[in-house]
Amino acid sequence: MFGFIKRLLGMGGAKPAADSEARTSLAVQPPAVSARTPTFTGRSSPPVVLQRDEIIDARTRIAGYRFSARRPESAQQADPFSTVEVLAANNVAGFAERRMALVPLSSEDWRQQDYTPLIGPNTTFLLALPANEAPADGWNEVAMAIHAAGAKIALAGSDVQNHRVAILAHADCLLLDFSAFSLATLEKLINSLRQEKPELAFIAEKVSQWPEYRYCVSRSIAYCLGSFTTEQDEEQQATEIGQSRLILIEMLNQLRKEAELADIAQVAKRDPGVLVKLMSMANSPMMGLTQKVASIDQAIMVLGRERLYRWLSIGMFRAGTASPRDEVLLELALARARFLEALGQEKYNKAECDELFLLGLLSLLDVLLGVPMSTVVEKISLSPALLEALLNSSGPLARYLLLSVAVEKGHVENVSRLAEQLGYTLETVQAASLEALGWAEESVHLSE
Repeated sequence: MFGFIKRLLGMGGAKPAADSEARTSLAVQPPAVSARTPTFTGRSSPPVVLQRDEIIDARTRIAGYRFSARRPESAQQADPFSTVEVLAANNVAGFAERRMALVPLSSEDWRQQDYTPLIGPNTTFLLALPANEAPADGWNEVAMAIHAAGAKIALAGSDVQNHRVAILAHADCLLLDFSAFSLATLEKLINSLRQEKPELAFIAEKVSQWPEYRYCVSRSIAYCLGSFTTEQDEEQQATEIGQSRLILIEMLNQLRKEAELADIAQVAKRDPGVLVKLMSMANSPMMGLTQKVASIDQAIMVLGRERLYRWLSIGMFRAGTASPRDEVLLELALARARFLEALGQEKYNKAECDELFLLGLLSLLDVLLGVPMSTVVEKISLSPALLEALLNSSGPLARYLLLSVAVEKGHVENVSRLAEQLGYTLETVQAASLEALGWAEESVHLSE
């Protein structure tokens, strides 16, 4: 069933790509790639986990990621060599044509390795500040070399006063630990630096809640990182699921049960917003119709099960009074879904892979809707295995969901442990994760 979504989001209708590295590139895949991902083999990447932290901009969109490769035996420290190798092999420079790639390094790392293959228009190196208050000539030379190579520089502002000269001289962005400052101190610091360097952009990390994110935006902080993206939003708590989403869920259930399209049309007629959208889709130029569709019954017949299933799945994230935050959750959910499906394709049949895809897609619906997961799943017809995983984090599918969350959060030890328990190498997990990122980004854009 989920082949419907994947083909219409650019995953079907062509033969598998011959180049295994191209399949796992951070660059967005072209629309015509295989719906079935080949086994992830033949790569020379080291056994590392590429930690990625999503960077959310002031428009509540994923503006990029902070990337750092970590080995399970030393998970607390990034491995510079592996970071360069993995990012270069997966064309992070192409990714940086669209989004920010924030890559930590030290001045010594820059001297010892060639970082230029990572540089695209939005590549930003998070350069570790010098140990001393006054930057040594060598550190200044590295900062100037990074700029000369075409990359931007971010500096961490843990000790702004002692490193003010370096920040004002070289920083395009300043990374601030939101949890380390009182609000009054943070505002004072930002205001004073803006007076001295108006073009300096600010990035807040360790932002843990959506109200904190909104505070940062109100202070013109350009980007935020932190656990808030998958946390409930206090301002969007709900006691029940909105009518439009209930209609979409009911239609989704009807499709899963192979109901007649005429019966599905009757459900759609109960919500004007759903009617308008479906009619608009059926009459869009891409459908190539010579005559305009005049009824919802005709519209659903024209769209067919495949397009309808794709739209319903994504529509759950965009229905009703959708907020910009919902787009972040949609992309994260699609990345989870594709990641789990890609892993499943090494071992399971299509129906079981569809279950894994659905697991990832539904896993953030409680956060999206602001209601308990138990309220969400009682509206959807799901298998016992999916219910166990979503409600109790137990059963045969639970470890897959835990693995996807561990990959997102950069919990390297958990990734290593769960991958071993499920019978996957870190290389396989890494390749599936990178492919899922590009697939989700493209899917969101194609469905807008």
